[in-house]
Amino acid sequence: MKFYLVGILGLLVTACMPGIPILNPKAPPRPASEVVNSAALEPRAGAGAIVITRDPSLLRTKCTYEIALDGQVLAGLRTGEHVTIYADPGARTLSVNIRPEGSCEPALAEVPLRVVANATTTIRIVADASYDLRIEATTY
Repeated sequence: MKFYLVGILGLLVTACMPGIPILNPKAPPRPASEVVNSAALEPRAGAGAIVITRDPSLLRTKCTYEIALDGQVLAGLRTGEHVTIYADPGARTLSVNIRPEGSCEPALAEVPLRVVANATTTIRIVADASYDLRIEATTY
């Protein structure tokens, strides 16, 4: 009985400690903390919007994902951040590159996009347990 009581007490103390990351998947994403090219983030007439969201995850929480459009780096995303890019209509290539810093192993994923004027494409970036990147795109 004492063993169970000590275990429950330990769990309660651990849950109340500051510094333990508790991720809320329902929390709205934060804006990108690192913007490389702010001109691409400004809305303009006739451009299509590309909303890129990095899912909150315990995997690779300290890694920065570089977002590039047609080879030009635009922003860096950390866990739970998002960025909206405005691009001219036409065929584009979106790249997501994990920076090789600290314990982060580099990875690259690319997806071709057809940007349509005044339309929005949503991109969701997910890292799975095998450290692969998965990009999910939806245009509406």
